[in-house]
Amino acid sequence: MSLFKNRIKGGHSSGSLRPTDPTEIFKTLIHQEGYDYLRDIQKEFLLQWHSKRSQRDVVGILNTGAGKTLIGQLMLLSKLNEGIGPAVYLCPDKQLLSQAVEQAKIHNIPVVTIPQDPNQPAEFPLEFVNGKAILVTTFERMFNGKSIFGVEGYGHRPIQEIGALVIDDAHSCIKKARQQSTIVINREHPAYNRLFRLFASSIREQGEGAFVAINSGESTVARMVPYWSWRQQKENVMSILHNLYEQDDPVTRYTWGLIGDEVSKCQCFISGTQIEITPLQIPVQRIPSFFNAKHRYVLSATFNNNTDLITELGIDKQSVKEPIEVDNQGDAGERLIIAPKRYFTELDDEVMRPIIAKYAETFNVVVIVPNKQKAKKWTKYKATLVDKDNIELATKTLKESKGNLMVFINRYDGVDLAGDTCRILVLDGVPNVQSARERYTTIVREGSPFLNAQIAQTIEQGLGRAVRSGSDHCSVFILDNALLNFIGIDKNRTFFDPATRKQLDFGLELFGDYKPNTSEEALHEIYGAVEACLTRDSDWRTFHKDMILNAQMEDGDKEVSTHLLDIADTERTSLLKFGDDLIEDACRMIRDLINTNKDSLDKIDEAWYLQMGANILDSVNPVSAADMQIKARSLSSKVLKPQTHTYSKLTKTRGKQSELIVQWLSQFSNATDVVIGIESLYSALVYSPDVDSFSFEKSVFQIGEFLGFSSQMPEEDEGDGPDNLWRMENNINLIIEAKNNSMNSKVSRADVEQLLHSIQWHTDKYGVDQQYVPILMHKATKCMDNAHPSNDSRVMNSQLLIQLKAALSHLAKSLSSKSPHSWTAKEVHGLLVSYGLTCEQFVEKYTIPLR
Repeated sequence: MSLFKNRIKGGHSSGSLRPTDPTEIFKTLIHQEGYDYLRDIQKEFLLQWHSKRSQRDVVGILNTGAGKTLIGQLMLLSKLNEGIGPAVYLCPDKQLLSQAVEQAKIHNIPVVTIPQDPNQPAEFPLEFVNGKAILVTTFERMFNGKSIFGVEGYGHRPIQEIGALVIDDAHSCIKKARQQSTIVINREHPAYNRLFRLFASSIREQGEGAFVAINSGESTVARMVPYWSWRQQKENVMSILHNLYEQDDPVTRYTWGLIGDEVSKCQCFISGTQIEITPLQIPVQRIPSFFNAKHRYVLSATFNNNTDLITELGIDKQSVKEPIEVDNQGDAGERLIIAPKRYFTELDDEVMRPIIAKYAETFNVVVIVPNKQKAKKWTKYKATLVDKDNIELATKTLKESKGNLMVFINRYDGVDLAGDTCRILVLDGVPNVQSARERYTTIVREGSPFLNAQIAQTIEQGLGRAVRSGSDHCSVFILDNALLNFIGIDKNRTFFDPATRKQLDFGLELFGDYKPNTSEEALHEIYGAVEACLTRDSDWRTFHKDMILNAQMEDGDKEVSTHLLDIADTERTSLLKFGDDLIEDACRMIRDLINTNKDSLDKIDEAWYLQMGANILDSVNPVSAADMQIKARSLSSKVLKPQTHTYSKLTKTRGKQSELIVQWLSQFSNATDVVIGIESLYSALVYSPDVDSFSFEKSVFQIGEFLGFSSQMPEEDEGDGPDNLWRMENNINLIIEAKNNSMNSKVSRADVEQLLHSIQWHTDKYGVDQQYVPILMHKATKCMDNAHPSNDSRVMNSQLLIQLKAALSHLAKSLSSKSPHSWTAKEVHGLLVSYGLTCEQFVEKYTIPLR
């Protein structure tokens, strides 16, 4: 070897200490040409992190395209230089793992992956174990019941000590952790029927309608097994599950190590297609590599639903409250959000779909829909439907060609559609939940700020699919009444990132105070706006940059966020105590949570936490647990029906119709949102076999609520009684049976007998003195010859249903004639009278005698 080579081998050695400042570390790396600088946002973020480097948990919010992978790797390299290792970079999937490895190569950052050899057990690279390189792997590789990192109580792998770890895309990792902690048994598996038989009677007691739907295999209906039934059957459940584990069944293979010892504390959810057994809280303590890591760094593009970081991953509350967030958002790409129906109500989805599809002649158009049913609406425009089976081919096609129209089914995250891959993005529908647990939660917590924050987060993830860097640009169309209604409610927009909220607010008010007079005029303006975005119009780019730079969280938003985080932290601590068998302490914390937040918790969440407390307490004090469950049920008919349940009668009206509608209007700031909000109430009111009966009945319930009546769904909630029950302002009850799926030209004997049964149910519950009107919602006007309704029975036939929907539509348009906050109760009452929607007019106007 030459003297020169001998001199330079091993690098410059005059300094013995390796730098720990990540910005200084960057200077020492050997970069590929053109990558030898840090962007301002990266530098500022790393400087803030360096000042907090001794903190155990650090949460960081970084725009998509801000370079968070490099930031995360420099943070870990800094900790390795400090002597705190080993270090792990956790990705949500293999695609992002590959991207993270490629990113490291650009800067010559030492990274390793776990070798894949099907003939040998996986082992960690020594460079990782010795703190010489960062291990890049997926989150689920660490978090599973057979983890290579070791599982507490299961000695098949030694526990791997971790000095520092980074979680990339935290919310996706939370979903992975929940999946890995859940035993999922599909209907085709023999264990499904064995478990279902154990709990069939208790599910039926909770509601006959739901039981029938689950028994017939409906995937959209899910119920939780009552916790007292779960406790009573725990030995039988354990026998079934342990047998699966001993047989190394895939159902339990990677979950048993996480929850096998705590099955009795889990919850069980049953749908028509699967059974899920999952803990109240993700058992992160089972993976000591994560739970005991010296430093945990959580990075994501947004944390508008950050309560899950606390409740599910156990991240320190103060770190979540005070994340590292670089103010300068000027590097965010240009995203133009367009909501056509908000500018002109005739520009509905059916009008806009072919118009949007035409853009696919030139650009790549990507549509994200919540389900296959919604996806089918795009097939007439020759769209390619994309699901898990063809997503890799679809994304490859988008990257390599233009002029594609692709519809991604329920894929709001995990897809990178940068640049020409997607220039037109469409969100067509409110995101769907996937698991039985999530379906149950969406029913029980509907309207809760916790649930709305999750929906907003998923929408925001969808919006983020196409604009992936500061130089990127995309036009986004928002379709679907339910989605527009969600975004149109002012308090829901507080759950979005400030920059996204600015884009939403601008897009919702695209033309300011100007209102187009015709659909042609509105479309002309929309075309012009889209063209300005796609052609990088300089005025638009300047406006967008200024808009984003001025985006910031408002004080009120911080208060809401802090409040939710405090509740989440108490919930987490309580469930940890539950896991440690400190049952009374855990339940006391739930009671304190409710009492402390009594003035701010709505009834939905108070009932949710009372049920959680009852669930915890049931194992040691079933009597007190039953008392808590009774109280929960008195607040919400959606939680579990107690064992000693008595039906809660509608004994009071809610107040004056007009005053309650004025209160309903107050949630909107834009008059057009009022139209969309009312339309979303009656969109499922269709006599057709294609409309889900539950959606129809729920629509009837919501219309009753909107009109100011007390509204119930006894058959759904109690397993007995009518589909709907309204108590009107004049103290008359409407007994409503909905037969929207019936296509008979006359009302059948069975339908009449069901209405008669509901009348008898009403007499049993309310007594003979309570006034009522029995109403059948059915397309027909007359009964079959062998059907004999009561003399007071009435029917809302097809024509009358159309008239009711027209009246609601006219009311919506009238209410949109001025600001939602400017209406008085007297003015609203006048409108109700003119459209026949008062309690005195409703029955005569929209029903006729059933004969």
